[in-house]
Amino acid sequence: MEKRRSRKPAKKRKSFWRGPWGIIIFMTALFLVLSIGGCSALYVAGSQMIDESKLELKETSKVYASDGKTEIARLGTEDRQLVTFDKIPKHVVDAFIATEDNRFYEHNGIDPIGIGRAIVKDIISGSKAEGASTITQQLARNIFLSHDKTFMRKTKEIMIAMNLERKYSKPQIMEMYLNAFYAGKGRVGIQAASKYYFGKSVEQLSLEEGATLAALPKAPNTYNPISHPDNALKRRNLVLSLMEKNGFITEQQKEQAQKKPVKVQDNPPSNSRISEEYRAYIDYMTDEAESQLNITEDQLYYGGYKIITYMDSKAQKAMFEEYKKDSNFPGGTDPKVQSAMVIMETKTGGITAMMGGRDYVTKGLNRAEMKVQPGSTLKPLIDYAPALEKGWTPYTMVKDEKKTYRKYQNWTPRNYGNEGYAGSITMNKAVVDSRNAAAVWTLNEVGLSTGVSYLKKFGITPEPEEENYLSLALGGMQKGATPIQMAQAYSTFANNGKMNKAHVIKEIQFRDGGSISEQKNETQVVSPQTAYYMTEMLQNAVREGTGRKARFGHPLAGKTGTQQYDSKKVSRGTRYAWFVGYTPDYVGSIYMGYDVTNDKYHLRTTGGAEPAALFSKVMAKAMEDKERKDFERPEGVKPAEPPVSLPSIGDLSATVDETGQNVNISWGGTRDNRVKYRLYRFLGSPSEKEMIAETGSSGYTDTFDASKMYTYVVVPYNAETGEEGNMSNMATITVPEPQQDQSTDPNQQTDPNNPNTTDPNNPDQQTDPNNPNTTDPNNPNQQTDPNNSNTTDPNQQNPGQVNPGDSNQQGTGTGIIPPGQNNERTGRGNGKGNGRNAASGEGNNP
Repeated sequence: MEKRRSRKPAKKRKSFWRGPWGIIIFMTALFLVLSIGGCSALYVAGSQMIDESKLELKETSKVYASDGKTEIARLGTEDRQLVTFDKIPKHVVDAFIATEDNRFYEHNGIDPIGIGRAIVKDIISGSKAEGASTITQQLARNIFLSHDKTFMRKTKEIMIAMNLERKYSKPQIMEMYLNAFYAGKGRVGIQAASKYYFGKSVEQLSLEEGATLAALPKAPNTYNPISHPDNALKRRNLVLSLMEKNGFITEQQKEQAQKKPVKVQDNPPSNSRISEEYRAYIDYMTDEAESQLNITEDQLYYGGYKIITYMDSKAQKAMFEEYKKDSNFPGGTDPKVQSAMVIMETKTGGITAMMGGRDYVTKGLNRAEMKVQPGSTLKPLIDYAPALEKGWTPYTMVKDEKKTYRKYQNWTPRNYGNEGYAGSITMNKAVVDSRNAAAVWTLNEVGLSTGVSYLKKFGITPEPEEENYLSLALGGMQKGATPIQMAQAYSTFANNGKMNKAHVIKEIQFRDGGSISEQKNETQVVSPQTAYYMTEMLQNAVREGTGRKARFGHPLAGKTGTQQYDSKKVSRGTRYAWFVGYTPDYVGSIYMGYDVTNDKYHLRTTGGAEPAALFSKVMAKAMEDKERKDFERPEGVKPAEPPVSLPSIGDLSATVDETGQNVNISWGGTRDNRVKYRLYRFLGSPSEKEMIAETGSSGYTDTFDASKMYTYVVVPYNAETGEEGNMSNMATITVPEPQQDQSTDPNQQTDPNNPNTTDPNNPDQQTDPNNPNTTDPNNPNQQTDPNNSNTTDPNQQNPGQVNPGDSNQQGTGTGIIPPGQNNERTGRGNGKGNGRNAASGEGNNP
């Protein structure tokens, strides 16, 4: 029994080593054994990897346009100011040690305990975390290695760090590190950072300022005191706490320093190495590399990379040149009306051009990323796209009417200016004219929550409390959307309902031959049919609506936006004016407005004015050499049918046919096969009518009963909805009169052997069959003048005689054409009509 009992603990120990913690400890031990056991090999290999020339200067990365050949920028800054270790205050060195490597003076380049923790974290999380790097390792990584996170690179990092510790003293290693770390804003090293952020030499840094700089190596962009002062303050106070925890400062020093605000110099110098026209684009690129690709700004600037972007240098130049012209913007120049614009590819999301403001400075406020209220440019996203998704079409009728929405704080939306209300109109008309009341009505019908859900799919998220405001239908947002977000959202309509996340980096090529390529990030937001129908309406908005000034020679769809500004002193002012438009391949977004809008500084324009006009100028230059493409209807999508128009029928007729047995009933119809007709007949009052047929044709045959002389009416109706139109005219039965042979005078008898008409006064006289003209009975050889219809003798002296062959002629006693007639052959009128005739077009007033 004792032997059996003794085996149970053994089983527990065995299961422990087979578990995850056993594996972790085993791997950690193995790593340490290999590291220590192969120390000689590591030293040799690590020594060969150290290129001491790199300790003096890092390799600058180069940025290229989308073709991969046109160089647009070289990153980094020439402001690398080396400083010796003895010039750096002790509290500054202590701040970096407490934050980055509190065992710096105790290890030989690697920290086994920290490495073990990092390996455990990697295995548990399944990721390749950086973790536990000493200051010496960071120096090795930043200067000698690429930045891919692999275990092999970690091994190389350790090898180099151990060799650095062999060759250099701790103060030398710290000096190299403080002169080489990336401090953000294109600055490298403690001296350059000190002068850039605080305008002073490193020797003059206070305790709190030194702690602020010590916060930067972890994330230079996130903890930048200029761009993110709140983040910088929190991180600085954490550094001070770590300094106190590790015995570098007293608790009192910590508390006093933590109470002080983060202060930076007012006008830090700009980075002059990047051309002014590319600055906003390059700054956006560095942020994207850090947030999306996990490449820090330091690595990006000094990794010796070849960075290929989506920039179209021609489009960027066109945008920059137009932004330099004050005439393209409303208002004065003090302060300037600000603006931002982006152009991106509809199929990839690649940003081809960007302006972050009219006077953008490096690492300044990029207004292409700044949220402003979008106005009516939000209507297609939150109002009409969700409606189309529900099965509406551009010809669905919407209501543009004055209405108070009691559920939403008794809000009564109004149309812009004094437009009034149009009543029932098509969705297309509402979009083209940018009708506010119709947009609100549509969102209310679709459902506010539905509209908000689609707005989020388009990449625009309102504030939580705004999700309950129907004013979202008109772009009423506290913060709004950025020009990049608006371009990204509208690209969906040009890409069959698919949206790609906006980005600028196409590929990054490393020095060692590796690379990082873009990862496709495409989502289906709406159906291809919705995207196509929206494009049709937005094309109409550009052709005939508020966006006419944006046209530039290519097929274009787009929408204007005007965010109003009203106060007690200002009526019908504008806060922001927008235009967002797209071709099949490119989408552009632009806004204008003051950074701070008030009663003195506000716009007096709309999105259809200066923003649309500037959009047109930029796009015309940017797309000079681009193929002109038309929007194509996606496969399987049918064209939207216009609404059924019920005809007004006023030509209904009912005639008995030649047999006398049927009544042929006919009316003017329409070619729209959605229109049908209901035919009624009645005796007496129309209220007693009976329907005798429903038909799609414009005719019907009824049986004729002479004893019942019916009256007929026809009513058109919409076969899809059953809606009836107006009743036609009333048609009574018409019986045709029998036709008589009028070739002979009923009182005159003709000689059956001689069918020619004889002179009634001389029945014995026969006409010459070869000469049908009536001759003078006294002069049978005389012929009448063909230009004179009178058959009398021209020498006759009886001017009152009437032509016996003209039954309409009346005697006048004058022998001239009476003044009530026109002689069409001469082209002269009598002056009583419009003075014109078919002969000459001119009239004559006798």
